[in-house]
Amino acid sequence: MSQGAPRGRGGTAARPDYVKEPQQGDCPSPRFGHTSTFVGDHRVVLFGGATGDSGRYTITADAFMLNSSTNTWSRIQAEGTLPFARAAHAAACVDHSQMVIYGGATGGGSLSSDELYLLDIRNEERCQWMSVPVLGTTPGRRYGHTMIFNKPLLIVFGGNNGQQAECDIWVLDVERSPFQWAEVTVMGKREPTPRVYHSAEVCRDGPAAGMMVVFGGRTAENKSLKDTWGLRQHRDGRWDWVEAPAKRGPPPEPRFQHSCVFLESKLLIIGGRGAEVNKPLPTAVYDTESCEWRNLASVQRFRHSSWGTGELLFAYGGFDHKNPSAPTADLQVMDIELAIRSAMSAGVSQSGDEASDAAVSGDSPGAGEQLQQLGSALDVAAAYSGNAPSRGSSARQVEGGPRPATPPRSRVLAGPSASRGVDTSSGNVKVSPEVFVSLEKDFTHLVKKVAIETLEEEGRKIHSTNVMANIAISGGDEDVHTKCIANLLLPTSWQPDSNPNTFLLNAAEVSRLCDLCHEVLKSQDMVLRLRAPIKVYGDIHGQYLDLMRLFARYKAPTDGEGGDIDSMDYLFLGDFVDRGAFSLETVCLLFSLKVRYPSQIHLIRGNHEDPTINAIYGFRDECRRRLGEEPEDPESCWNKFNRAFEMLPVGAVIEDKILCLHGGIGGSVSTIAEITSMQRPLHVAQIPQTPFEQRITDLLWSDPSDNDSISGVTLNETRDPDGTGRIVKFGPDRVESFLEKNKPLSMIIRAHECVMDGFERFANGRLITVFSATDYCGHHKNAGALLFVRRDLTIVPKLIYPVERTATMWDPMVMQQRPPTPPRPVPRARKLGEEESGSNDW
Repeated sequence: MSQGAPRGRGGTAARPDYVKEPQQGDCPSPRFGHTSTFVGDHRVVLFGGATGDSGRYTITADAFMLNSSTNTWSRIQAEGTLPFARAAHAAACVDHSQMVIYGGATGGGSLSSDELYLLDIRNEERCQWMSVPVLGTTPGRRYGHTMIFNKPLLIVFGGNNGQQAECDIWVLDVERSPFQWAEVTVMGKREPTPRVYHSAEVCRDGPAAGMMVVFGGRTAENKSLKDTWGLRQHRDGRWDWVEAPAKRGPPPEPRFQHSCVFLESKLLIIGGRGAEVNKPLPTAVYDTESCEWRNLASVQRFRHSSWGTGELLFAYGGFDHKNPSAPTADLQVMDIELAIRSAMSAGVSQSGDEASDAAVSGDSPGAGEQLQQLGSALDVAAAYSGNAPSRGSSARQVEGGPRPATPPRSRVLAGPSASRGVDTSSGNVKVSPEVFVSLEKDFTHLVKKVAIETLEEEGRKIHSTNVMANIAISGGDEDVHTKCIANLLLPTSWQPDSNPNTFLLNAAEVSRLCDLCHEVLKSQDMVLRLRAPIKVYGDIHGQYLDLMRLFARYKAPTDGEGGDIDSMDYLFLGDFVDRGAFSLETVCLLFSLKVRYPSQIHLIRGNHEDPTINAIYGFRDECRRRLGEEPEDPESCWNKFNRAFEMLPVGAVIEDKILCLHGGIGGSVSTIAEITSMQRPLHVAQIPQTPFEQRITDLLWSDPSDNDSISGVTLNETRDPDGTGRIVKFGPDRVESFLEKNKPLSMIIRAHECVMDGFERFANGRLITVFSATDYCGHHKNAGALLFVRRDLTIVPKLIYPVERTATMWDPMVMQQRPPTPPRPVPRARKLGEEESGSNDW
């Protein structure tokens, strides 16, 4: 927080509360029904509202700016096309120092026009109002509605059109010129009741990141509401509503004319009034992580405004419940983090149970590489003149049908917020302190959360203080990939065939599937650019039962029951085949999913997606035995699989922040550009002779060093026992220098090594190894894991443990001739004994 005039910190640690702050400068007069919008650099813009007292209210078009670091007000003297006076309107920040307003009431039963106005204060000496030219139908005149900005969309919801309360949704894409409003048709039958004087804000952290969350309001029958809804847009362009679950804590009291702010993943409901105008209502806090409500001190205001900066929650103006006829000009502040901690320690509410990620998963609208400044965009749209007609009576889908999948972009926070303002800093990737663990004996759905440090191996690696953090292709019903998905994607019921020498598909069908997948793969980049949320899987190695168990516990890539493909991407980091007895099931399902969902299922290459390797580790023999073919035939399925493998990408970047690959960076990979420039089909040299061939070997074969204390590039004695130096290990210094050279990257996720807890951190948490096959080859009793990367780039490990096997899951001949690579070394603290097990060095 910037230094400035002394301020109250929201009461004491023993009694956190709202504290009135002294104000200076050209202060606004007391008012209600105004908006306060954080626009960055400690600046808050107050606009409009009504002044005066009972029976003598005056609607204003005042605009003031507050420097929240010094509590100094100044009146904004702007040029241009000024908006008319209004109250009960909505405002949102769309870019640093730019704010838009829409709708409102002008008094005497009249409503403001349906024009959208922009205030540009990038140059404070010459602020500018302008009317945004909009084509087509608009949301129409209304008041008591909400408007938020979820980059790149302005979203207007609800309110009263002068005749009735509404529950409609309108969006305007600020990156598409000419600007047009479009009404959203929501799929499903569940949706909020029509309402007015509700609140809405975008969640930008945690499992609900990217969703517009709506709370409360008043119905047309003057009934106060207390429901909470999340609006999400799926990747195929569809929208739906999700009612927020509540697992613990007292539900909030019904209210309207309140405000809301998000503090990280917590929704704060501030003030408002219910049926009794003289009854103050507590500040209600909803934790989207634990689905838990708790109450804090009351601001004792309604028809006020609020915003948050850092840990401080501000409220301005509005009516005091003790004297509801005359508005106030009070600036109040509370240290919200202190208040929440105090409430928790006082036992106000117990901690919640596990929050279901699925309850708040989904996708938010995407944005371009950088928001086109709305002021600049107006120049493009200036040729379009005239007022937009008011809204028609019939609902319609967004013009042009669903928006295509938005290209990925650098994003941790989903964009600027009307209340929390613009955050232009790049957020950190972080690892969740809790891990999801499946407790099943076989196929059940019992999952719990445990602290990451309680895991036997992972807890000793890095101390907690060091943790750092599309539309499916349509095909004929009888197409081979459809058949394969229908018969193999059975998470809770799949069982091996009683005859180990047969397979679901015949050789001709497998050949057709390879051709289909080959066509999809060759159209994609060598380094994929992906978006969150996404699930990242490590090595599977033909252990198909483990893949089904992970799908059963943590949802599967299907649009049916138990699936989340409508809101989630999947990334598999290679080594689909070899060693396990069900390589054909594994690779055929993944190829089928890739054909079915080419923009949401992502496959990258591992060292076993190589004919030289999978000829001796089991896959070639499995093709011969189960497909009845001769692998040496150039048109055999085995050869077609390997030709498709040679088209696989070798890397993926999630939200410009997380690099995903199979092996590592070795000693030769310095930039992502070196990976991107590789041409396909990509052949792997068994004895690399050139720097290019060595880079391929490093990407597919290299490992991190045994622990963070071993720097540099060293021999990999496990994979290169002859000491040729072609397969290496790389130290934490290599990870740090690679990330520094490839900013904004801040994390590497890789597979390739069996790790006892299914995942393992390295380089002070900036590299994570993930391995999805449990009890690898029946030797190691290791857990398997996937990494769920949330929209806010929090990485949540989700684990399964080995179960008793009723059938042979591995190729016994391969196990005898080529024992599995051992897991990563046991942490040093464990070797030295219990007296060092609590060391902070790991």
